[in-house]
Amino acid sequence: MAVCPKCGRKLKITDIKPTCPGCGVNLLYYKIEERLEVDAINAELEHAKTQKKVDRAKDAMFGTPLAIVRLVLLVLVVGMFFVPLATFHAVGPYFDKTTTLNALEIYNSVSSLDFDGMFVLAGSPVLKTSFMFLAISAVTIVVSVLCALLELIFSFLSSSPHGFSRNITLASVGIVSAVASLVTYKKFLANIESVFSGIIDGSVKVGIYLVITAFVLCIAINIIIKVQHKPVKYKDTYVDSVPYEIFVEKFGVKKYDMESLDAIKADMEQYKVVEE
Repeated sequence: MAVCPKCGRKLKITDIKPTCPGCGVNLLYYKIEERLEVDAINAELEHAKTQKKVDRAKDAMFGTPLAIVRLVLLVLVVGMFFVPLATFHAVGPYFDKTTTLNALEIYNSVSSLDFDGMFVLAGSPVLKTSFMFLAISAVTIVVSVLCALLELIFSFLSSSPHGFSRNITLASVGIVSAVASLVTYKKFLANIESVFSGIIDGSVKVGIYLVITAFVLCIAINIIIKVQHKPVKYKDTYVDSVPYEIFVEKFGVKKYDMESLDAIKADMEQYKVVEE
């Protein structure tokens, strides 16, 4: 229930007039200047915090030539998944089909699969091992794609406190997943070719090696940027003419009200500067 800011009287839902029925103060304009000042302080604090995040994002993506190279590499990692990763070839009396596998083809194939039929084949003693390797290969390449996408999506956070560890972790998982997919697909081909010799075969293409190489280069460029350690260039921000960093250090960051603002007003005066 609302109360009058002056006398503390509880206001009923039927008290629709702009004045307090107890003391008669105008509720809308009571200490309006002080309330506007509090709103301004809170707005400047929020803007300053947001500006720091914007500055880190700019630095992460375009702050240095190496940051731009990193961004290009991240785009290339995603692009490498659309290069042929592997092939699958099947031949029969009335067909001879070769499928080139990349991220798009894998998505189309998985989305159109007859999973009931796949489970029946996977339960076959002859094909069980082959389909196990194929399933592992498909899952791990999807994980690798997700790592590449996440690293690109979160690239604007690379200059944040956990940016370096996030980038290295995603790239490392991407490499491990891509290598696992490569190994298990080769094992799948070896098993399936031994069962259907001359009917089914396939190969691993250069795309998967390019994916692994691109991930390795991403790790390398992140390490180089970390070693060089160029500080982020932050735009100067102020809270009621007090530099944001000093305000945070001396008074802290919180949502201020009239009482808490009054408590620090006198101390703020000594830290105020002329804004540039």
